[in-house]
Amino acid sequence: HLFPVLMGRLVKFLIASLALTAAIYLAGISAMALLPFQGKPLIYRTGDYYDWPGGDSWLRYRVFDPAKRYDAVIIGSSHAYRGYDPFVFAAKGHSAFNLGSSAQTPMNSYYIIKEMLDSANTALLVLDVYEGTFVNTGLESTADLTQNLTSFDAALGMAWALRDLRGLNMMALRLTTKHDQPFYGSPDYAGLGFVPRQDSAKKALSTVTDSTIDILDKQRHYLAKIVGLCRERGIPLVVSSHYGRKGLNTSQHAVFKACIDNVLAGTGIPYLDYTEATGIDDLDQFADNTHLNAVGARIFTGHLVDTLEALGYLRGQRNLPAP
Repeated sequence: HLFPVLMGRLVKFLIASLALTAAIYLAGISAMALLPFQGKPLIYRTGDYYDWPGGDSWLRYRVFDPAKRYDAVIIGSSHAYRGYDPFVFAAKGHSAFNLGSSAQTPMNSYYIIKEMLDSANTALLVLDVYEGTFVNTGLESTADLTQNLTSFDAALGMAWALRDLRGLNMMALRLTTKHDQPFYGSPDYAGLGFVPRQDSAKKALSTVTDSTIDILDKQRHYLAKIVGLCRERGIPLVVSSHYGRKGLNTSQHAVFKACIDNVLAGTGIPYLDYTEATGIDDLDQFADNTHLNAVGARIFTGHLVDTLEALGYLRGQRNLPAP
């Protein structure tokens, strides 16, 4: 009978030790979050991956109303929140909201959709895909969203999926920091989740033809999970890429497009790829090498809405051709 007694004591000791370690850890994070140092809480001096709560992400997820039904919700990286103008949807008679955020990967998008969207509030989900987010682990986006999402479960899901101890630190910071006020604002926020840029590109892109692109299996896997989740929730899904600049790496994009087509094969979900579409000014309607500016976003979104109507995803079908 001695062995079971000893094992019982060992288990109790381990549980108590873990509880004490967790308490000390949270107390340390809390102390560093409260202690000022050179104009910032000390914790922000201990790791460059910590993000301040605030900016357009803080505002976007507080303005979004999950109890409201939107004709379209847009999600994705900065290509989404800078390039898809929900006010163009509104001008054409469709309510829309943009849930894009900086460097948001498919992994991050999945947990936002899982915890915040369903067929009651999302009549159509438009997922922007871009090469940069498929070669990204999701660390940058998780640092942003763990501090700014209103959904604790979504933040926890992506922090855990990161499989990185820094994700644990981010969630500990969230738990020990008040989020009732942002630490900083976003002067460019236009409403409905949209953050346009007014700049114009200054010079032409140099053409690159190397097709090498290290698409992460993790992000490909989460794209497939988004497809499955939307099917399960009854949310119609469209995958999209907005205009690209002249001189973009067409060889690399072809590899990326083949990856997206492979994931979507047999699902009936369209990939509306405007990357190599013509009819947009390469300087005046782009803000930089990859992002549309406000004018470019307005032109692109008008084209996209017309196509979505033609395909029957939005009311007011116009029988226009897909890209």
